[in-house]
Amino acid sequence: MKNITLAIYLLVSINLYATDKTTCEGLFRSAIQNFYLENSCKFDKHLSSAIRKDFENKGCTKLFNDDDMKRLNSEVLGSSYKRMNEVGRESFCKKSKEGYLELTKKYN
Repeated sequence: MKNITLAIYLLVSINLYATDKTTCEGLFRSAIQNFYLENSCKFDKHLSSAIRKDFENKGCTKLFNDDDMKRLNSEVLGSSYKRMNEVGRESFCKKSKEGYLELTKKYN
C-alpha cells in the first residue's frame, strides 16, 4: 500500500510541476510579446511589467535557467518581428490592440 501511495504522490508531483512550468512558460511568452507590442506599437498600459510580476510571484523563475529564458525570448521576439514585417507595422499593431487591451483588464 505504501508503494502505491508513493507512486501516486510522485505522479501527481510530476504532473503539477509540468502544469506549473507550462503556465509559467505561457506567462513568460506573454510578457515578452506584450513588451514587444509596447515598444513597437507604443501601447502604454505597462502590461508586460504586470505579467512579469505575476511570473515572479508564482515562483516561475525557479523553473527556468538563463538559457531557457534566452531561447524563449528569442523565439517570441523573432516570431513577433516576422509577423510585423509580413503584414506591416500599422496592420500588426491594429490587429494586436484589442487583445492587448483585453488582457490589461485581467491585470488591473
